[in-house]
Amino acid sequence: MFPLFPQCECKLKQKGSLPPKYALEMLTIYAWEKGSRAQDFDLPEGFRTVLELVIQYQHLCIFWLVNYSLNDESRVLRNFLLDQMKRTRPVILDPADPTGDVGGGDSWCWHLLAKEATECLSSLCFRDKLGCPIQPWKVPTESSF
Repeated sequence: MFPLFPQCECKLKQKGSLPPKYALEMLTIYAWEKGSRAQDFDLPEGFRTVLELVIQYQHLCIFWLVNYSLNDESRVLRNFLLDQMKRTRPVILDPADPTGDVGGGDSWCWHLLAKEATECLSSLCFRDKLGCPIQPWKVPTESSF
């Protein structure tokens, strides 16, 4: 499942409708933006951070205010975005289109992915050369305004 880490033997054991890859890509970008921003970041730290976020899927409310604003004069967009953020977690709003919640709430089996992510964290790929656990970046599960 994780070709960059051959020592990780994690494979999804149960079948279910998993979140789309785009949701995980957005989660990865969010983790990098909030946790590292380094051009030469440590891949195991970043990967561990994303897995930790997946495990906390029930608390995820992630959005970007790069291409849209909450200062909409008509308040239509603002009210819509605030309603989106009240939806069942995980909420991951597409940065290009805030009407698209790629987190999907209950639409996908995040619980299966979270279970597998938890099991993967015990893999050797999350240990340093001395055998100590690699620490994730400190990343909030919710975006802020």
